[in-house]
Amino acid sequence: GISVYTLTMDAPPPPYPCGCELLLSKKPTHSKPTRFAQIQQAFQHSSTYFTITYLYDTCGYGAIASIDIPKHTLILNEPPLIPCDALESVLSRYEKGELKCGKEDAEFMREYYGREFVKLGVEEDAKDEVDRLIGMIWAMHDQYAVSNAGGTEYGNSKRIWGINYSNGFYNSESTYTNNNASPNTSLFRPTLHFLAAKFNHSCSPNVGYDFCQNNQRVFTTRDIRKGEQLFCCYSDIVYHEPAWVRRLFLDQKYHFDCQCNACSGETVTSDEQRCQMKEIAMKLSWRIGAAFLYDKTFDEEVQRITGEYDEEEDDSFFSTIPRQTPNALSDGKLKPTIDDLLDILEYMRLCQEEGLDHDMLHCLELAFDLAAFFNDGEQTSTWG
Repeated sequence: GISVYTLTMDAPPPPYPCGCELLLSKKPTHSKPTRFAQIQQAFQHSSTYFTITYLYDTCGYGAIASIDIPKHTLILNEPPLIPCDALESVLSRYEKGELKCGKEDAEFMREYYGREFVKLGVEEDAKDEVDRLIGMIWAMHDQYAVSNAGGTEYGNSKRIWGINYSNGFYNSESTYTNNNASPNTSLFRPTLHFLAAKFNHSCSPNVGYDFCQNNQRVFTTRDIRKGEQLFCCYSDIVYHEPAWVRRLFLDQKYHFDCQCNACSGETVTSDEQRCQMKEIAMKLSWRIGAAFLYDKTFDEEVQRITGEYDEEEDDSFFSTIPRQTPNALSDGKLKPTIDDLLDILEYMRLCQEEGLDHDMLHCLELAFDLAAFFNDGEQTSTWG
């Protein structure tokens, strides 16, 4: 995310700048796949494509392309600094008042990392690697902290819950292995990735991301020139809302005023196209169970922030459209119409117009299934 440091052009970056220096000098003496070793390996691989650089115009850090990068290049494959189960435990204990300060947060994570080393049978380097992992956590930005400056572990009011809400992602590919849910239950679970968190936001991003089990993968969605900043999007709000709504939402939730290309200057055409995308997404999510396109709960959160929530109006929209259950198409229970295929094609076209092609895989899969249903061999072979 964007830092809150206030510096002059000739001032040095803040002390303990972004934690990447903790990954540079340490070379494990063992060959075990510890968490630190895996993150360090991801860092070394990603350095071919980008560097984490201090940006004086935003007074924060960002990812800058080191070379020209072709479209659809995997530039980062990173394991979590704090995985889902540990982060859920931290957040739960914080809410219950069991973790009262940053020191207690750190002690909890030291114990967690220590158990990982025991399972791997690693004794050498264990303390040093745990110290570095803890240092990487505290080097991350916390938008809720009184101060983010300084390099001491507990010299400010940073907390892991604040670091998570400032930098975290939600992983739908991670599965529960504890007693809180059945094995292989897939839900959106909080996860914290050190390097992926260094990407700044744009409502017209040039990188996308997904998850493969616990790892977060970042890939380019267009050709990138050397020296260009790499942007991801922090929220699905970028798809379906006009610029003023996006900026208000991002300000309320992430505490920054978005000045990306899509939010600056003339936005009338873009606003209209994104509103068209929202209407199509709402129809398809209800009509053929394409839940990946539209989240009603999230949309209500956005509307409440902007003061535009109207439950009666929302329900009246859905009442005019026959509803299908999720997966109805793949289960053979759905009889789609040609309008459904035309709608998803129009949605994809608008995505490309708006530079939002980083989430096209599910759209392509749906278009492929619909084309196959209508025995459109030409379209099906094109997409397949």
